[in-house]
Amino acid sequence: MPSPGSSGGGRKPAPGRRRPAASPAAPTPASALTAALSEREARKARRQEGRRQAILVAARAVLVRGGVLGLTLEAVAAEADLSKPSLFYYFRSKEELVGALAVEGLEREVKVLEAAVAAAASGVEALAALVRARVDLYAEDLDGFRVVYLWPQLTGRQSEAHQSRVLALSGQLNDVLEARLQADARAGRLAPGLQPRRLANLAWTMAHGVLSLGAGLEHSGVGTRFTLSQLRDEACAVLLRSSGR
Repeated sequence: MPSPGSSGGGRKPAPGRRRPAASPAAPTPASALTAALSEREARKARRQEGRRQAILVAARAVLVRGGVLGLTLEAVAAEADLSKPSLFYYFRSKEELVGALAVEGLEREVKVLEAAVAAAASGVEALAALVRARVDLYAEDLDGFRVVYLWPQLTGRQSEAHQSRVLALSGQLNDVLEARLQADARAGRLAPGLQPRRLANLAWTMAHGVLSLGAGLEHSGVGTRFTLSQLRDEACAVLLRSSGR
């Protein structure tokens, strides 16, 4: 019969002595299997992404070499050293392929432009920073400009998913620049009557015009009287003079 105060079970440990720590539970077969499957899936995902990127590199090479008319899934598969069914697993059409190239290029562009806008001393100066960064990004890679803005239009209507992603990226950049211009307006640094969102669109359009001119003249084999850098600087000067106070 247990004594008063006893738990009725085994004896208590002596004062000052601790129970030995329990050994960590060995992984169960189920958890080990889950971990192995997760790692296998991760390796598979990395392998697929690597192959997808290789296909995009091949597609760009085919586009640069032969333009939209020379772009076929067969040509891309040959460039990537893949069978056509293997390519078809990743991209179902050349429109989808060009759309993926364009979105990746636009994502890179937006990242560069957001950094330039954030580093500018004011919203007005951010307008010029956007023009400068955008022209500089593509001036030595006009094919990159064509990938994002010209070739997708020539391959036919893009999917709704593609259009939604492009609009989201463009809106993301405009939101950042508009917020900086609104801060200038509140501080009295923006010329009266100017609309921040319109100014953001105008800066983007000015850079686009400079790059479109350069891409068009390069394609035609015709030189330009002024360099893209000179046109860029003139556009920046116009924005700074007309937008600030």
